[in-house]
Amino acid sequence: MKRKILLPASFFFVMFLYNFASGFAHPVTPTLVVDRGLPSQWYGYAMSAVSVGSFMVAPFWGKLCNYVSTKKIAIFGLFGYALGQFIMMNAYTGPQLLIGRVTAGLLASGTTISILNYIINVGEEHQRSKYLTIYATSGSVSNALGYFAGGVLGMKGIEFPFYAQMTILVTDAVLAFFLLEDDTPYKHRPERGMNIKEVNPFSAFMDARNYMTPLLALFFLAFTLYCTGLTMFETVFNYYIKDHFGLGSQYNGTIKAVVAASSFLMNMSVGMWVVRRTDVHRSMSVMALLTAAAVGCSMLFFESMLPLSATFVLYSVISIMIMPVAQNIAAEHATDENSNSLMGFFQSLRSLGSIIGSYTEARIYALNVRAPFICSAALIGLGTLMSFAYTLKQGREKGTH
Repeated sequence: MKRKILLPASFFFVMFLYNFASGFAHPVTPTLVVDRGLPSQWYGYAMSAVSVGSFMVAPFWGKLCNYVSTKKIAIFGLFGYALGQFIMMNAYTGPQLLIGRVTAGLLASGTTISILNYIINVGEEHQRSKYLTIYATSGSVSNALGYFAGGVLGMKGIEFPFYAQMTILVTDAVLAFFLLEDDTPYKHRPERGMNIKEVNPFSAFMDARNYMTPLLALFFLAFTLYCTGLTMFETVFNYYIKDHFGLGSQYNGTIKAVVAASSFLMNMSVGMWVVRRTDVHRSMSVMALLTAAAVGCSMLFFESMLPLSATFVLYSVISIMIMPVAQNIAAEHATDENSNSLMGFFQSLRSLGSIIGSYTEARIYALNVRAPFICSAALIGLGTLMSFAYTLKQGREKGTH
């Protein structure tokens, strides 16, 4: 294999544009659902649908990264994501909305996973934790900035954020073609080729048995519960402030702008310190506990817009900080032979949490608007307990070696 390199700024620029574009449609999605006369649960279904698409193919994309240049996969996903958003923009019925969201999830997940694997395949190993932290931080911050831009554009009309988003995605695909290099010489290629069974996402999940350990399974369980609670809370908050307070996309976008600024400062200072200077296993558990506390506090302010928004900002900053920590823990368990499959599995569990969280929010919001807040707090709390259990088990196993 070719010697790994320092990743150039051009790679991070391509990554930034992708995540920036990803946020554009989110602030106008509640408005799209309301203005086009769809029942409230379709917002949750729409958010769940993109995760369903990602979940179904994430292990496949992870495996494909072993055989095909991640650059090619990323470019294909960028064009596919633009197609999905075009379908969503023109959706006037629930099924049309779901088709657009599933299409986006199926194809955009290829870009997400290929970028992550590009870092692992090409970047110098001793810089991996730094790169993964930058990946997660810049991804979250640029997505929040895109959310803000989409909210502002949404004031002019629902279609404006979609046109801007599609333009940026296509532009980013062209830039990726010229700025990224082929990672094939940098990675370990399996001796046998892919077979048709590996296209089945559930067969790809079964391959997790090749590297799964009780310790890793406990980590993945905690991570899935945590992601489920996070998605449920974020989904219900975004729709609740539109449905209950009647606020437009610009308010939602402004909140995300505050989150972006706060998250960038915290991740570039506290976040980098946590990854480099602390036991990331313990740090993940502590941050999960703080997230649970923030979500729990939100239940005190159902009728107060500003305090509720403040707790959401606090929750967002902490939850964004925890993602690079979780990615670093997953990467610790990876080897050259299984890294692409393992990180694809990691992304699938994140999508699984999004599916369950969004779908459950849609079902129970129609029964009681406060129920998703309570349920999300319970799930994050349970994930936190599992995270502490993982930390204790990891410490005991480390002490025996």
